[in-house]
Amino acid sequence: MTTTAMTTTGRTTTNPTTTAMTTDRRPGRIRVPRHLRWTHLTASVRARLVGSVALLAALGLLGAGTAALLVERERIEARVERSLAQEVGEFTELATAGTDPRTGGAFADAEAVITASLERNVPDEHETLLGYLPGLTIVPVDGGGSLQGDDTFRAQVTSATTPTYGEYQSPGDGRVVYAVMPFTKGGERSHFVTAYFVDLEMAELSETITSYAAAAALAWAALVAAALALARRVLRPLDELRRTAETITETDVSRRIGATGNDEVAELAHTVDGMLDRLEKALDGQRRMLDDAGHELRTPITVIRGHLELMDPADVVDVTATRSLAIDELDRMARLVEDLVVLAKSRRPDFLRRGPHRVDTVVTATFEKAVALAPRQWALDPLEPATASIDPDRVTQALLQLADNAVAVTGEHDTIAFGCAALPDTVRLYVRDTGPGVPPADRQRIFERFESGRGTRDGTGLGLAIVAAIAAAHGGTVDVASATSGGGALFLLDLPRLPDADTAPPTDEEYGALADLLDRHREEVYG
Repeated sequence: MTTTAMTTTGRTTTNPTTTAMTTDRRPGRIRVPRHLRWTHLTASVRARLVGSVALLAALGLLGAGTAALLVERERIEARVERSLAQEVGEFTELATAGTDPRTGGAFADAEAVITASLERNVPDEHETLLGYLPGLTIVPVDGGGSLQGDDTFRAQVTSATTPTYGEYQSPGDGRVVYAVMPFTKGGERSHFVTAYFVDLEMAELSETITSYAAAAALAWAALVAAALALARRVLRPLDELRRTAETITETDVSRRIGATGNDEVAELAHTVDGMLDRLEKALDGQRRMLDDAGHELRTPITVIRGHLELMDPADVVDVTATRSLAIDELDRMARLVEDLVVLAKSRRPDFLRRGPHRVDTVVTATFEKAVALAPRQWALDPLEPATASIDPDRVTQALLQLADNAVAVTGEHDTIAFGCAALPDTVRLYVRDTGPGVPPADRQRIFERFESGRGTRDGTGLGLAIVAAIAAAHGGTVDVASATSGGGALFLLDLPRLPDADTAPPTDEEYGALADLLDRHREEVYG
C-alpha cells in the first residue's frame, strides 16, 4: 500500500469577513486580535464552571471510549492470532500423526487429511477453513464465505511453499487475516488455510462503541445538567453577596447575605456578614462619637458666644472675667480635640511603639510623675518583676489618666496607690484609691466615650475611653472593681506578658509571700 501526500501551493486569498485578523510574520500563523482571544472573553463564574465540567466530562468519556476501543482492538487481534496458530497446530498434528477415521489407518492422500480436519473443527464466528488441492477446493459444510470462489485469494495462498501468515483485502468482506499450511501427501502439494474476517469482527465492536457513544452522550448531558444545578446552588451566596453589595450605601449596611451550609462559599458569605456587622458597629460608633463630640463642642461655643454677647466692652472687670472664661472653655475644647485625636489614632498600626520592657520599672517611673498631680497619700505597693511587649509612653499615659481620675474623687487624706503583679500569662498593673468607688452598674459604662462616673469631675468624659483603647491596642483589658470590702476603686490593666530573660519566674512560695506582703500593706493603709 502506498500513501500519497497532498500539498497546497502558496496562493493566498482574502476573505472580506476576516479583515480583523492579520498574518503573523512567521509563515503559516495568523495573529488574532487581543480583544477576540478566548482569554479576554467575559463569562460568568457559573458559565465557566459548568463549561469546565462539561469539557472535562467530555474529555473523560472520550478518553475512556478511545482507550476501550484500542484495548478491545488489540484483544481481538491477539485472539485472531491465537486462533490461527491453534488451527494450524491442530492440522499439523493431524496430518503427521493422525489416523483416517474411515479406514483406521494412515491418511492415503491430502484430500482425506483436509476433509477429516474440516469435519472435526467447528470454526468460530467470522472464521473459515479451506483446503486447496490441485484443481479442487474443499470447503466446510457452512461454506467458505466470500473466499470460496475468490481466485485471487486462492492464487495468493497457494503460492506459499512454507507455513505463512498474511493479510488479504476481500472485495466483499474487507480485511482478512489468514494462516496457510502447505503440505505434500500422495505426491501432490496441497494447502490448508484458516482465515479470519477481521472487519466483520470489528463491525460488532463498532456497534458496541456506537452504543457506548449514545450512552456517554446521555451521561454527559445529565452530568452537565447536574453541574448547572449544583453551580446555581453553590454560587447562590455569591449572587446574594452581589445583590447585598449593590444595596449597601455609605450610611446603610444593615443588609445581610444569610447563607446556609458549611462549604467554602457559605463560609465566605458568613465572613462577609461578619465584616458587615463590624462595619455597621464601626459606623454606629463613629456616628455616636460625632454626635457626642458635636454636643460637647457645642456647649463651650455657646457659653463663649453668650458671654461675648453680654460683655460690656467699657467694663474692664467684665472684659477680664469674660476673657478668662473664654480661655478656660477653649482649653477644654483643646483637651477634647486632643483626646478625640488619641482615640482616632488608637486603631492605627503606628499608635504603639512596642518593645520588651520591665513593667515594674515603668510603674515606678509613672508613680514618681503622679505624686505631683495633687497632695494625696501616695503609696507604691510591692512590684513584682515582669516583662511585656509594651509602649512605655502609652502605658504611662494610661496610668496617669487613672491616677488623675482617682485624684478627682478623693481628698487630701485619701490614699492612691500603684502596683504591679506578674500573673502566669499576663502582667497586671493597677491603681487603687480610698475614694467612693464605682457602683457595679457603672463599671462597664464608664469606659465608653463621653461617659463619667457619678460624682467625678472628668472634663471630657474620654479619659477612661483612652485607657481602654490603650489596653486594647496592647491586646489587653481594663476593668474596675472594689479596692476593699469597705469601698474604694481598683482599676486593673492586664497586658500580655513575655518570659522574663533576666529574672526567674516566681515560685508558688514567692507568690504567697508577695500576696501576704500586699495584704499587710493594705491593712496598714486602711487600718
